[in-house]
Amino acid sequence: PGCCRYAMAMAISRPFLLALLGAVLLGATFFAVQSARNSTGDDTAPAAQQVEPAEQAAAPAEPAPAASPEELLKAAFQGGNIESTGFDATFSARGDDSRARLELSGAFERGAANDVPEVEIGFELAADGEQAEGGFVSLGDKAFFTRGDTGWRVPDEAWTPLVEAVASGAGAQPQNIALPFDPQTWIRDVESQGTETLDGVETTHISASVDVKKVFDDVAGIARQNGAPLPSARDAARTVERAEFEVWVGNEDRTLRRLSADIAFAPPPELRGPNDSARSRISFDLNLTGVNQPQDIEAPANVRQGMPGGELGELAQGVVTGLTGLGGGEPVSLAALTSRNPQRAAKAVADGKKVVILFQNPDGLDDR
Repeated sequence: PGCCRYAMAMAISRPFLLALLGAVLLGATFFAVQSARNSTGDDTAPAAQQVEPAEQAAAPAEPAPAASPEELLKAAFQGGNIESTGFDATFSARGDDSRARLELSGAFERGAANDVPEVEIGFELAADGEQAEGGFVSLGDKAFFTRGDTGWRVPDEAWTPLVEAVASGAGAQPQNIALPFDPQTWIRDVESQGTETLDGVETTHISASVDVKKVFDDVAGIARQNGAPLPSARDAARTVERAEFEVWVGNEDRTLRRLSADIAFAPPPELRGPNDSARSRISFDLNLTGVNQPQDIEAPANVRQGMPGGELGELAQGVVTGLTGLGGGEPVSLAALTSRNPQRAAKAVADGKKVVILFQNPDGLDDR
C-alpha cells in the first residue's frame, strides 16, 4: 500500500495541470471581484489618521521599527498593497518516469473602483510528452481566451454578470471565497536570511520549513468532503524527504516580491534502500516585477468567433462553466454559448420549417 500511494502521489499528468491552471484562472477572477469591491474603501483615510498640518510639523515622523521575519511573512500572506504588477511563475513536478512543467506569465492592474481589474495571463504546459499554450486577458468590461495574437471573446452571458456584480458592489463576499484553511499554519522554523535587492527594491529573504502533515490534514479533509479520498497525512509525511519554503518581502511596503517552495519525495522507509535518495520533486517559484507600476494589457490583435480548440478549448470550457455558476445558477458550457444553432433554429421556425433538436450531453449543459 505504501508503494502504491507513493506512485499515485507522483503521477502529475497534463489533465491535472490543466485543472490546476483552470483553478488559477477562476481564482484570479475571484480575486478580481474582491479586489475591486475592497478598493471602494481605500480612498479615504480614517478620521483618526487625518492629522492637521500644524500637528504634523510639531511631531516629525520617526522611522518604523524593523519588522520581524514572522511579521513580514504574515504581511506577505495577506497580499500587501498591490495595485498592479507583472508576474511569472513556474510549477514543475518530476517523478520516477514522468515530468511536468507549467509556466505562467502576465500582468495585473486593478484600475478604478468597482471595475473588474485588467489581467493578462499566458501559459505554456508540457506533460505526458505533450505541449500546450494559451492565455487569458481581462480588460474589465470584456475578456478573451488567447493563443498568440488570436483571441476568442468570453461570451457576454458569462462575463457581463461578473462585471455588473462588481460595479454594483454586490460581488462575492469574503466569507464565500475565503480558503477553508490558513496556509500560515503550514509554516514552521521561520528565519531571516538577510536582505537582498529584487527589481530595485530592498527585501528580506525569509526561509521556513513546511509542516507536511498539517498540509495533508487540511487538503485531504477537503478532498474527502468532495468524495476524493487521499492518503493519510501520516503516510504522506513519511514519503517527504525535504520541504522548504522561501519568500522575499519588501522591507518598506511589506509586499511580496518572490515566493519559492520545494518538496522532495522518497519511497516510504520500509521500501527505501540504503542508497536511495529523493526520487521525486515538486517545485514552485513566483516572481513579481514592476509592483504598483503601470502595466501594458491589451486585447488580442485578431479576434475570432466561436471557441478555441485543443487544450485551450478544454480550459475555456471549464472556466466559462465556473463563471456561469458563480451566481448560484445552473452552469452553462462555452459550446452552448457560442453555438449558432439557436439562431439557426429560430430562423427555421420563423420560415415555417420543422426543427428537430437532439440532445446528446448527459450533463445537461447543452440544454441552453
